[in-house]
Amino acid sequence: MSDSGLQKVESVGLVVLVVAYALVFIVRRLRRARPDFHIALPLAIAVAIRLWAMASISSTGLESTLRGGDETTFLNLAHILAATPWGHGFWPHGPYQLQTVVFAVQLKALHSSVGAMRITQVGIAITGVILIAAAVHDLAGRRASRLAMWLLAFEPASIFFDSALYKEPMMELASGLVVFGATRIWLRLDVRGILICALGGLIAVETRSYAGWFLISAAVLVLLHASLRNLDRPMRAMPLIYAVVIALFIATPVLLQLSSRSSLQRLQVSQNANATGAGEGTGGSNSDNLALEQVNFSSRGAILQNLPKRIRDVILKPYPWQLADTSQRFGALGTLFAYAVLLLLLRYAWLSRGQVMARIAPLLYPLLFLLMAYSLSAGNAGTAFRYRSHLVTLVVAIMAILRETVLSRARSSATAQEPEEFDPRAARRPAASAV
Repeated sequence: MSDSGLQKVESVGLVVLVVAYALVFIVRRLRRARPDFHIALPLAIAVAIRLWAMASISSTGLESTLRGGDETTFLNLAHILAATPWGHGFWPHGPYQLQTVVFAVQLKALHSSVGAMRITQVGIAITGVILIAAAVHDLAGRRASRLAMWLLAFEPASIFFDSALYKEPMMELASGLVVFGATRIWLRLDVRGILICALGGLIAVETRSYAGWFLISAAVLVLLHASLRNLDRPMRAMPLIYAVVIALFIATPVLLQLSSRSSLQRLQVSQNANATGAGEGTGGSNSDNLALEQVNFSSRGAILQNLPKRIRDVILKPYPWQLADTSQRFGALGTLFAYAVLLLLLRYAWLSRGQVMARIAPLLYPLLFLLMAYSLSAGNAGTAFRYRSHLVTLVVAIMAILRETVLSRARSSATAQEPEEFDPRAARRPAASAV
């Protein structure tokens, strides 16, 4: 083995040890307040599957076919950034997004190989999943958190994207932080939850800015909702309500500017660039069988009218029968998994009606807001599939919570309907005489 090959092996081995230690440390810290938070086995399997998938894709020569061109773009930018002195473009990083900065730091400080960077991405994404599982534990208990962790360990799209040099792992971490912090706010009005949400929102904004602001908006609504449902604790709830009102007052001009005609025209240009009329023979770069139908987002009224159509596209497309190439054939597994989880979610939501919002609000708000953000951005079903991997993670967690709600209600009903045990000896005792 050459010196360069040995250096790559040592780099990968070191990163595996560091990532494993970091994940074990996070789980142990979470278990201090949750003694029955037992996810070690599904966590180990989740990491092992992702490392195996990463190695398999690399060894079979499918990497260039499946990974796409975004990785090359981010790596090229990371090499450019790594060649600059420390502090020049790293933070604040100007035109470079957060994932590029992470890659550049690894290249500059550790001379990391691509394999080592992929393993780091796995650690970042799995950290977000652990935080979501912890939130599920706080909302629904041990069994629900283990179910969510097992399902997410085998989620097909995440197995692929968690090791990709994209934005997806960072967004997974951001979602996990926001959900974990929002759960603390929802259950205890814990101020530390606000700081955790702020950290998640910052990571999201620096990675995928438009989705990050939607994620922050979801956290603000969780804070407002939690404060309103705790008005019986006015000393804690009222200051938070005032803070939200002030934040909304400050943000209103910014929101109006973002939804102005000039801003929406830029959104429409982006939409036109990302989508083509599929089947119309436009010949554009995206005019393939995954191109989504163009929609009009050029005004507030047009968004209200057409956003539901794009939401449907993000949830359902690409269809499992769209199998034109290797990427789409692999993607069909993720689509079928998403369909199955969505059907289970609808079933358990119906069975637990009346308790849905109280149980899942810390996850529901981020899910809905990310769905809107990605629906405004998506113009190609392949890109939407990548976005949907984050949504599926939240759907799995919500489904596990609602399933536990249904099972708990069934157990309570069965206990209430059990007849009292008949004691024949008590029946033979003489009744006490009246005094």
